[in-house]
Amino acid sequence: MSAGAHDATQALTTLFEDPEVRTAIEPARRRRFKEFSRRHRLIVGSLIAVVSLGVGVPAVATSILARTGEFGDPSTSTEVDETEWIDPGAEGVAQVVIDAYPEYVELPPGMPKNAAIADTSRLLPGSGTEQPAGKALVQEGFATQLYETFGICAWTDVWLTAQASSDPDDEALATAWLSDAENYPRFSTDQSIKDRMADIAAAASHGDTATMKDAYTEFDCAVRLEGTK
Repeated sequence: MSAGAHDATQALTTLFEDPEVRTAIEPARRRRFKEFSRRHRLIVGSLIAVVSLGVGVPAVATSILARTGEFGDPSTSTEVDETEWIDPGAEGVAQVVIDAYPEYVELPPGMPKNAAIADTSRLLPGSGTEQPAGKALVQEGFATQLYETFGICAWTDVWLTAQASSDPDDEALATAWLSDAENYPRFSTDQSIKDRMADIAAAASHGDTATMKDAYTEFDCAVRLEGTK
């Protein structure tokens, strides 16, 4: 591959990683991928991977390898939301996880965003480890849900700690966060989950420690928050 082609490929790769560029071309990408069968998409993805190896795509832009360019349709049973399908077993999924962090997920004071990123980075790639790359796909919205439930764990932990130490300010802060469904909109789209979160919020408001401990266990918070204390 000539130096000119190499440089051009690097420039294009960097360009397509730009969020504004990806947003602008998204409608066209949706239309384009609807015209391809799943088999054709896998073939195209394989060709892209081969070409990328040949021209040395820079490491900072490798999230493209994990992205399929295909977006979900919430009206069907196989789609969680409208976000892009991701190959969790592909190189570059770590960058996808970073890109998916929702800024509206406010963590408790003193807890860094990197703690949530580390937890989601641990869980999302595991969704595809039992399948070869390209065979098991998850939606980017699933990563967002993982971030939201990490927030639920973090604030549930704050509530339990505040309850145990008789800290009404922190308890009220945690209760307010858990009671606001806008803090976990993708996770709470299903009515059964809305109802469960309403129960948890009510328990927080009423000082129901048993229910809050059950929620902590239910969301596997001990494991997800490991290393944050």
